[in-house]
Amino acid sequence: MTDSDSGMDLEALRDGVRGVLSVQASHEAVVAFTDRQGTLDQTLWGFSAELGWLALLVPEDHGGLALGARELSVVYEELGRAVAPLPMLGTLLVVEGLIQGGDADQQTAWLPRLAAGDLVGTVPLLTAAGFSTTLTLSSEGTGGWVLDGVVDTLLDGAAAGVLLLPAREGNTLRWVLVEPAVDGVRLEKVELMDRTRHLGRAVFEGVALPVGRVLAGDAGTIADVLIQHVGLALAADSIGGAEAILDITLEYLKTRQQFGKPIGSFQALKHRCADHKIVLVAASALVAEAVARAAAGTPDAYRYALSAKALACEVYARIAQDAVQLHGGIGYTWEHTCHLYLKRAKLNEQLFGGPTVWLDAVSDRLLAAA
Repeated sequence: MTDSDSGMDLEALRDGVRGVLSVQASHEAVVAFTDRQGTLDQTLWGFSAELGWLALLVPEDHGGLALGARELSVVYEELGRAVAPLPMLGTLLVVEGLIQGGDADQQTAWLPRLAAGDLVGTVPLLTAAGFSTTLTLSSEGTGGWVLDGVVDTLLDGAAAGVLLLPAREGNTLRWVLVEPAVDGVRLEKVELMDRTRHLGRAVFEGVALPVGRVLAGDAGTIADVLIQHVGLALAADSIGGAEAILDITLEYLKTRQQFGKPIGSFQALKHRCADHKIVLVAASALVAEAVARAAAGTPDAYRYALSAKALACEVYARIAQDAVQLHGGIGYTWEHTCHLYLKRAKLNEQLFGGPTVWLDAVSDRLLAAA
């Protein structure tokens, strides 16, 4: 993600996204989705495509808006605030991979479809420590490819129409595109604790892929671009979620009474909430700095994205966990919104590797630069 120099009013964008999500991803709508354990909210997906959220990074000549990190972080933050069940991250990671490593024909074939919402995209759960794969790629005499192996960590994979996967051709790592409906690949849903998301599993047994499905770009560079995007996306999602559940908790503390007064007036609870607010402000500042450096394309943007993910996700998990306790008995019920935020927070913390993995990667970068 780089700077778009669009001059877009980010607060107007935020208000617009929040307005849509307040209806299409209201608490009742999210609970209904999780109760039926769906794979894709078609209505919400349709709105995201119609309003251009999926086209944010796509170049204009491929039907996109050619925007950048600042605009995208606003959308991710609002999605986190609503705990929206929208598989936008996987889709935009495929977009990033194509922009970074796809040739002109691949970009022309896939980017307009992704921008229009015709396809949900996904990638497997890489980590900041590097990536490996159990998939093997071999060439056919006709110039096509054959893919073998199993991948079972596809983010929101059961809803996906295109997969961007790392595979090994001999000693060389490559990224390949798979279109399950065309290539005859069956996707299975793997449930997660956070029902606003899921994983997908796919088995490849001699799956024939047409010519043009292997990205020409360097596999390691593509992986770095994807990880940086993941770091910023999950950090922004976590800031939005943490702010929302803290606001919900503060409102509850103002209305719930014990001994004839609001429990929010009790000094011990004031201190707990103040501590949460302090660390949230600090995490928000780091995320904002990471987004700014990504937008400017500075050499340290990758390291800042990793740091932002580690801190923001940890802060979110801490606030969401305490919010359940601060709500008392009602905070533990299925009907209340607390559990949606807590599950989202704990999954954010572990997606694409836990905090230790991301902080170790930051340390490695710092040592390499020393």
